[in-house]
Amino acid sequence: MNEVVFIADDFGRSIEGNEAIVHAHRHGHLHGAALMMGQAATEHAVSLARQCPALQVGLHLHLLDSRPCTVAAWPWGDSPVRAGFAMGFLPRMRALARREIRAQWQAFRSTGLTCRFVNAHHHLHVHPYVRQALRETLPDDFSGWVRWGRPRFFSSHRGRAGYEALYLLLQAPARRRWPCRVSTTLWGIDRTFAMSAEEIKQVLPDLGPGLHEFMFHPRSRRGDRDTECLLSLGAGAQRG
Repeated sequence: MNEVVFIADDFGRSIEGNEAIVHAHRHGHLHGAALMMGQAATEHAVSLARQCPALQVGLHLHLLDSRPCTVAAWPWGDSPVRAGFAMGFLPRMRALARREIRAQWQAFRSTGLTCRFVNAHHHLHVHPYVRQALRETLPDDFSGWVRWGRPRFFSSHRGRAGYEALYLLLQAPARRRWPCRVSTTLWGIDRTFAMSAEEIKQVLPDLGPGLHEFMFHPRSRRGDRDTECLLSLGAGAQRG
């Protein structure tokens, strides 16, 4: 079975971004949006999601480059490298991450929205400790899916070898132990803020079985490449 989903990250980060995501969903070909809890526009995003019953909403777990839910600021700043080392070697930083993951999950549940999937800001869910804490936080009856797909690239990319090595080291063995469904591939790492409808159309016929995710970051309704890509893919489709 082949399933393709187009997902927008950073829902709740800004009002302009929220409006772009909903516009792309209603008039384009966007299936879902990953919601960031505790951000400046989170309540606005939740309100919009309730008006769009066909929009699949998931949790966009964030542990850097954001406003935390349990502390004033991240002790490691906005660096994924510093965050990774801190959680890997400092017990108090691991404890902070665990509290934050639980708080964000509870905040999502309090919205009353159904969580259709889970992923993480800057892909930090691939960190072994974050993965462990997330698995412990999600309920046994969680029926959604988790972003755990193998990174795929539209063209040659200077970071391609590094991403693929990270997948083999961290993702491939762990994905078999998730109790819930996990994605098979993830597209868009090499096209952040610059997705192309033509490139997507070219790869769709050869995806094969599995759940294939295409990642987008719409930031405004006009003049944004990801938004324009989704509108082009939708060809005027109307959604609720």
